[in-house]
Formats: sequence, structure tokens, C-alpha cells
Amino acid sequence: MALDEKRRQKKLAKKAAERKIKQAERRSLFTGGSSAVAAQFPIGDCLIPISLFQEGIGHVVLTRLLPNGKIALASFLVDTFCLGVKNAMYREISCEEYEFYRQEIESRTPLESAHPSCLRKLVEGAVRYAQDIGFSPHPDYAKASRLFGDIDATVCPVRYKFGKHGKPFYINGPYETPAQQRKIIDTLTRHLGPHGFTHMHLLGDLEEESAEAASSPHVITYEINDDPPEGSAFAKLPESVQEELGHFHKSVLTQPRESIPHLLELIEQYPDLPQNYNYLHIAYKLLRDKENAERVLQETLERFPDYLFGRIAQANDCFNRGEIDRIPEIFEGKFDLGMLYPNRKQFHISEMLNFSFVMARYFHAKGNKDQAERYYTVMKQLDPDHKTTRVIEQILHPKPKKMGAWLRSLLPKR
Repeated sequence: MALDEKRRQKKLAKKAAERKIKQAERRSLFTGGSSAVAAQFPIGDCLIPISLFQEGIGHVVLTRLLPNGKIALASFLVDTFCLGVKNAMYREISCEEYEFYRQEIESRTPLESAHPSCLRKLVEGAVRYAQDIGFSPHPDYAKASRLFGDIDATVCPVRYKFGKHGKPFYINGPYETPAQQRKIIDTLTRHLGPHGFTHMHLLGDLEEESAEAASSPHVITYEINDDPPEGSAFAKLPESVQEELGHFHKSVLTQPRESIPHLLELIEQYPDLPQNYNYLHIAYKLLRDKENAERVLQETLERFPDYLFGRIAQANDCFNRGEIDRIPEIFEGKFDLGMLYPNRKQFHISEMLNFSFVMARYFHAKGNKDQAERYYTVMKQLDPDHKTTRVIEQILHPKPKKMGAWLRSLLPKR
């Protein structure tokens, strides 16, 4: 009897153990969106942007392979210069969705594989660096970081250095309001003092200012906004006239022929306002009146030789004629607005977008992809949906339109 009872208990224990294993297997098929549960499965990709420490920001990607065929994805938008993990997300997606997601990131910044220990060390190091100067990681970081699981960061031999030139370097993102930007600057000042960090306001090429950034407490740059440049002829007009001309610009694009008589009146009324000459040139271009378009452009350049949109129009004409080698001459060999107009500290967003549009086209045509990408990056920061930004995107990264907004929605906003 005693022997039979022992056998029975042994069988029951075995069945219970098997039942637990099956239950665990069933639970493992669906993680319920838990990154902690997903962390027990095999690691897939560990990807870090090749230029992360040059550009200062990029998406770091970790995946695990789930038993149901899906991909557990943790993505971190890492700011190695200052703010640590600015955005984070965790998703469980199909292999096809992940492949599209990865290609979308790769189209912006090439990625390279990293050891899992180094990926974790990089992300957590960026978080600690930012926390030491007063910034917490994105709220979704806690969930996304659970996918690290038992990855041991201590075995990574790489030493990561954060900041730039030994100091935090803050670059505002396109989704940060002026109030948020001021809050970040105030936090840096409170923790480090006014000379303990550098910052830049939406400037194009970070490498060009590196020497200045190393020797000055702040990078003195120009501002990009929606206000007319201070001191310009347009800014001196009454506000009501400014609004009228602003609305009139839209009518030029939709009704160029009807706009021409009114433009000629405005030129007579405001002879020192280059915008009206620019609008007249646009109207003739839209009407394919080549002779008058060239005449007005030549008059614009003679009357206002420093007018930026006059130079831009001239440059676009050079593109159309295949005379791209004249572009540097038009801009006096200066490929930055601050260098071209050293006395200005403020530019309208349309000036920066159209200037960057010309520069991106020029460097792309000359085979300098990296330089073209820098201007494109600035355009994306300023207005990712502007027509000039979209044109440059198609030039630099041609792709089928069917990839759609649903794919871009997966990408964390900067």
C-alpha cells in the first residue's frame, strides 16, 4: 500500500509539473504586451546609428523573437549630447512591419549591429548622464527598457562619452515649444551654471561650429521663426499691410495672371520692397512667360543684390539650365546663412527652408550625400511637411508612396 501511494504521488507530481510547463508554454505564446515577459525570448537585432556620436541623436533598436512569430521591439531615441532618452516605445509587431520600420530608420541614418551588452550600456549611460544634469528619460522608457532582461551591460568593453567637447550640448528639437526650450536651458543653468554647457538653436551643420563651441560658453547663432526679419523693408511696413501682402502671396500661386496688375501697382507704391518683385517673378514663371520672368529676375538682382530670394531664384534657374557650378558664385562660396549674412541674427523659416532646398539639391548633384543630408535634416526639423522638404526627401530617399503614414507613426517623434 505504501509503495502504491508513493507511485501515485510521484505520478501526480509529474503530471502537475507537465501541466505547469504547458501552461507556461501557452502563456509564452502571447506576452500580453509585457516587455518583461518578452525579455525571456532570444535576442534578434541590436542596432545603433553609425553616426550617433557625431550627430548626437538617433534611434537605438533592440528586438527579441517571440514564439508566435512576432517581433518584440524596443526603440530608444537617444540624445548623446544632452537629454538622454528623449523618446522610447515598446511594440509587438509582425516581421513585415518590423522590416519596414527598420528600413525607414535606415533611410535616415545607417545602422550597425552592436553587442547586446553594449547597446544596454549605451542607453543606460545616456540616461544616467542626463539624470545627473536634471533630465529624466521619456515616460515609456521604463516599459521599453524591460526588454533588456538579463543582458549584462558590465561585460561591454566600450567606453561611451556623452556631451560634446566635455560639456552637455543642447540642440532644440522641432516639437519643443519655446517654453519647453527655455525650461531646458533653465535646468542646465541651474545644474551647471551659465558656462557649464553649450546650446544651439536649429542650426544646420554641427561640425562647422565645433571649434567655436569648444571655446565659448554658448554657441551664438541665428534664430529661425515666423516673424519678418528685424530691420527689413517688410518689417517696417504697417502690420495691416504686412497681412495684406501675406495673403496676396497665396493668390499669386493660385491666380498668377490676375495678380500681375496688382503686383505692378504694389511695386510702384512700395519700390523698396523686394518681395513684390519676387512675387511678380513667380507669377511669370507659373505662366511660363520666360522672357518676362528673366527680365524681372534681372531687375530684382540689380536693385536688391543681397536679397536672399533673388539669389535662390537665380540658383533655381541655374539648376534648370544645368549650370550647377554657378551656385557657389551666387552665394559667394558661403553655404550657411549666418556666413552669408553675418550681421543678421534672425531669419524667417521660409528663408531657411528655401536656402536649404537649394543647398541640398546642389550637394546631391555634386555627389556629396553627407552634406545634402545635413541640409535635409534641418528642413525636417523646421517643417517636415513643407513642399520643399518633401521634394528633397524624394530626391535623397526615393521610395514607394504606399509605405504610408501608418509606418511613420511607429517612429517616436524627436
